[in-house]
Amino acid sequence: MANCVSFRFLLRSAGWLMVLSLGLGGARLRGLNPSRAVTQYIQSSWTIENGLPQNSVHAIAQTPDGFLWLGTEEGLTRFDGVEFTTFNHANTPGLPSDYIVALAVGRDGRLWVGTDSGLTAFQVAAGGLGAYRAYTQAEGLSATVVTTLWASPEGVLWVGTRKGLSRVVEDRAEAWPGVKPTEAITAIAGTSGTVWVGTRAGLYRIRGGQTTRVTKREGLPSEQISSLAAAGDGSLWVGMLAGGVAQIREGRATVPRVTLPVRDIESLFVDRDGGVWIGLDRHGLARLYEGRLSVYGSAQGLPSDRCTRAMFEDREGSLWIGLLDAGMVQLRDGKFAVFGKPEGLSGDYVGDVLEARDGSLWLGADSNGVNHLFADGRVEVWNRSRGLPNNAVFSLLEARDGSIWVGYRNGELAQIRGGSVRVYRDPQTVNVSLNALAEDAEGELWLGFWGKGLVRFAQGRFEHRGGNERVSQITVSHDGVLWVATDGDGLMRVEHGSVKRYDRTHGLPSDHVMYAFQDARKNVWVGTASGGLSLIRGDRVVSWGLKEGLFEGTVGSVVADGLGNVWFGGDAGIYREPEEELLRTAEAGGGRIHPVQYGTADGLRARETLYGGTPCVWKGRDGRLWFATIRGAAVVDPRHLGGNTVAPATHIEAFSFDGHPVPLRAGSRIGPGAGNIEASFTAASFVAPQKVVFRYRLVGFDPGWIAAGTRRKAWYTNLPAGKYTFVVEAQNSDGVWSEQGSSFPFVIVPPASRTPLAYGVYAVAGLLCVWGLLALRTRALVKRHRELERLVAERTEQLETEKSVLEAVRHELQVQATHDALTGMFNRAAIMDHLQREIARSVREKTALGVVVADLDHFKRVNDTYGHLCGDQVIMQCAERFRSVMRGYDLLGRLGGEEFLILLPGWDQATAPKRIEDLLRAISGKSFKTQEAELRMTCSLGVATFDPKGDDPAHLEVLRRADAALYAAKAAGRNCARGADARDEATR
Repeated sequence: MANCVSFRFLLRSAGWLMVLSLGLGGARLRGLNPSRAVTQYIQSSWTIENGLPQNSVHAIAQTPDGFLWLGTEEGLTRFDGVEFTTFNHANTPGLPSDYIVALAVGRDGRLWVGTDSGLTAFQVAAGGLGAYRAYTQAEGLSATVVTTLWASPEGVLWVGTRKGLSRVVEDRAEAWPGVKPTEAITAIAGTSGTVWVGTRAGLYRIRGGQTTRVTKREGLPSEQISSLAAAGDGSLWVGMLAGGVAQIREGRATVPRVTLPVRDIESLFVDRDGGVWIGLDRHGLARLYEGRLSVYGSAQGLPSDRCTRAMFEDREGSLWIGLLDAGMVQLRDGKFAVFGKPEGLSGDYVGDVLEARDGSLWLGADSNGVNHLFADGRVEVWNRSRGLPNNAVFSLLEARDGSIWVGYRNGELAQIRGGSVRVYRDPQTVNVSLNALAEDAEGELWLGFWGKGLVRFAQGRFEHRGGNERVSQITVSHDGVLWVATDGDGLMRVEHGSVKRYDRTHGLPSDHVMYAFQDARKNVWVGTASGGLSLIRGDRVVSWGLKEGLFEGTVGSVVADGLGNVWFGGDAGIYREPEEELLRTAEAGGGRIHPVQYGTADGLRARETLYGGTPCVWKGRDGRLWFATIRGAAVVDPRHLGGNTVAPATHIEAFSFDGHPVPLRAGSRIGPGAGNIEASFTAASFVAPQKVVFRYRLVGFDPGWIAAGTRRKAWYTNLPAGKYTFVVEAQNSDGVWSEQGSSFPFVIVPPASRTPLAYGVYAVAGLLCVWGLLALRTRALVKRHRELERLVAERTEQLETEKSVLEAVRHELQVQATHDALTGMFNRAAIMDHLQREIARSVREKTALGVVVADLDHFKRVNDTYGHLCGDQVIMQCAERFRSVMRGYDLLGRLGGEEFLILLPGWDQATAPKRIEDLLRAISGKSFKTQEAELRMTCSLGVATFDPKGDDPAHLEVLRRADAALYAAKAAGRNCARGADARDEATR
């Protein structure tokens, strides 16, 4: 039998084998989950490259405002999770040295800073450090060089120095006589009213004012004390040089039965769950919990093996470790835990995740074989040495008989059963990846190949179905239906040999289907490449993509958690979306959704999940969800997502007006006059600080909150004078808003020209000005009145004259517009207008109207023979002769050339012949005398009668009849008149 490659990581190496046996233990609200391996915590680190002033961090503390304070060899640094602010002796009064050795926070909130040149107590103020009080040997310390600090709950500060122990009570320092002044203090801790003091020469216990010494007689392995840590159960943990660690309980020391990699201890810390964290001299970090030891050093991912004495647990539960040469490290819990090479797997690239019926896990690690992860922490790697093909694993399946089937990239199929391996090869699928395995309700095995479609495997034979689809996944629904996802040919539903296909023509957004999953309600959830997430309900398809709120277009895996959420993985993370919102928008035919995205800030080692193999996602019997990723198998417990419930403390850091700093004192008066405001703010939060978002509001100016996102500045331009309050709030990475926020009330002072005194002066001056102006105005008005009377008289006379001129001009313009310039008679437009009015009056008064069109006979000969000036004289004389035989109310107009229109109101057939004869004789009765010659002229007349009782009132119709009669007169030999109809017969 070939040997099985097996790894059982020692307790001292990574300490994670209890993870499966204890489960993830539920995501905790606060503190590091002790059931996780140290390697599974989220690690962040900061060095001088990230803003630290120096890479040696010797002390860490947190003040009530939430800021972390770090002691380095180049000053004191404040940290809000994003930015460092450094204080040193050059920029901070009261700081005697830049070499910070120890930090402590007193009961009153003051920050005590121990240096190699003394001790200082600082009031923590907005933007930094405020009032201070300094202590040296001259002020009562046993020595000026401080080595360690501990602030008791009673308000007493215990100070270890290079030469003995001191304490500060009510701001007065005094040396403690019970410890030899020649001994350097290395550590101080307190438990239940007892103060413990460690030195290189022994351990002291101070209770009730009495000092006693604890030695090897009480069970200590060594009396060279390097560190102390009080536990929540009242016991004390002691770190020693050349002695390892011991626990003192009820006066006796016991040594845990674990083997440390080194017995020189640099630091100790007991977290809120009772885990003991041990800083090892040049060997990294160790955790001791419930008798199990885990070692975490540079080989497991710690930036350096050289820990300092700085260890601290912040209020959000993160553990901070100071390093001597690599800055500072933060360890915190995430929502996800990851299993990869640090946890004993053969590789990080885990593409397949399968939970067997016995609770163990089978993980496909690409070309690194199949990993079998047992509940007790053992990892068996099944690979070529066990008889499996030496190729990349692409699919896994546990059959009903308990055998494990493995599909490979080159198309090979392997069966693991009872510890033995059997490999099957299909000549038709050589070098074609076997991406999917499934067992149907009848126990038949189905294979999905990339480019060879769906294949049935029975009794060692491969039965091809004739397709060439690129199968990416197969799932068997509750009703026994096979759902086959293909990359390029959509989704196939296979039942009793019949195939129904869903693709773009059926409503899917993409034919590249990566995953399909049917839930308990028979909803089929489909993940596609570049098409997002789809839901098939019956024959109806609803999809969600980037426009509907997805963070990316590809969904490679889908699973329901049974708690009302659908989870899916893609190239940029893992997502959780309430199923109710999906179904609601599906009923509405689509709509925007709001998935929650998880990434590296939540515990993933890489955001990219793997898909296209089977199974790439798995829901365990305990409800946990497993996702395949490029950096290991990620697991999350949807029932215990937990989160950071600590509200971030917001702070206004700086305020300026027109570029000048403004003291952050309530009611500060700035100005005068309108100006530009800039505010800088922050929030101390250390769980995914890059996800902290802000909102702010200027009360007195803004109607509501302004969302700033992750931006930590606000600007206002040309802000007018007035009373304002700037308020800022922050939300941590899990959606918890700060409880009160931070505010800064201030007043922009108006300029001197806008003060109440100025307004009073303006009022008095204004009244005087008004009185003076009124007096002057009255005098001026009287004078002006007289002048106006004279001007009005003159202007009235002028206007009367201008009016007469204008009337004459208007009359002249009217004459020019309506009269012929040559003859003075009406022009064509005017006479036509009069024709319409006379027809209307004839209709109104029921009287007849005579319409006569006159035309000079052979007038063209006059123009051709004597010229146009002669012709104009003839036209003018014709007009005068027509007027001489017309009544005063008859109308005469020139139609054009030698043609005239004569309107005769009150037309009477009895007198008509004589009147026509008068018109003819007026022209022919005597010669026309011109400068050129004396001429005899005749004319022809066309006569039409308009009778309102029966004639068409259209003026053009009347004119047409008269014009037709004129042509009849011309045809009759000229120098005569013709009527338009029988009524005008008498005019001949």
